[in-house]
Amino acid sequence: MVKLLERVALVTVVFLVGGLGPVPDPLHASVTPVPIQTADIVAIPPHLTGSGNGTLDLRMFTFSGSEIKNTAGSFNGDNGNNTLPQGGGTDTSLFDESYVTTAGELKAYYILNFPSGSIHEIVLFLDLNETGGGEPVNTLAKLDIILNPTGIPDPSGDVTSAQQAGINQVYTGGTMIANLNPQPAANLPVNNQGAGFADYAIFTGIDPFGLDDSDVLLFNISMSHLIDGSEEIFLSGTYAPSDIPEPATMVLLALGGLALLRRKSGYGG
Repeated sequence: MVKLLERVALVTVVFLVGGLGPVPDPLHASVTPVPIQTADIVAIPPHLTGSGNGTLDLRMFTFSGSEIKNTAGSFNGDNGNNTLPQGGGTDTSLFDESYVTTAGELKAYYILNFPSGSIHEIVLFLDLNETGGGEPVNTLAKLDIILNPTGIPDPSGDVTSAQQAGINQVYTGGTMIANLNPQPAANLPVNNQGAGFADYAIFTGIDPFGLDDSDVLLFNISMSHLIDGSEEIFLSGTYAPSDIPEPATMVLLALGGLALLRRKSGYGG
């Protein structure tokens, strides 16, 4: 729990002191992707972050066919890609999938669930359901985030699950703004909490509120060495500021961890 709090605290301190400089314009400057390193993939303590969809979580990658609409009240997010393996069959051991949406929809989702100004980074939550005969280490082979790619479904409308699944990590143009580094990385030991709870939080370094609403974000994720169970990757609507210490405590915690945690340069912050 402390490690997860340190990561969130450090992100907050960076934001409070004014970020990490001007946001580069991807149309006029070369952008170095934010490296998503092993230290940015944090095991979550048991039963802290649920992965039930309901009206709170936005499912990006899943196996479910019935909980992929990503709607709540007036919010209508792009549908989830529901072609992840679910145990038993030829597709059990790996997947290479994509999810596309806009920064505007991500911001609307965060605004729906959290107080204004409290979210400064996209954190992906992974429910890794590898139990029984599962591998002791599961490979996260790829995690790329591409800004404004072309040759994909238009996310200005509601992208369907079939359209998400049809991307297959194929696109043209755009700017890669974050990627797994090193890639691939066998860095996900089984953190067995059973279905329904996130096992890992993946800090991307991308601030959705530093992007234009019309900006398109494409997430390409590959995993392998999966033997048992079904995986889900989602945004949590329940991991809120109330889950971390008060701001003064956060500052002290982050300053105490600066010698151990060197935060990478973020995009959009």
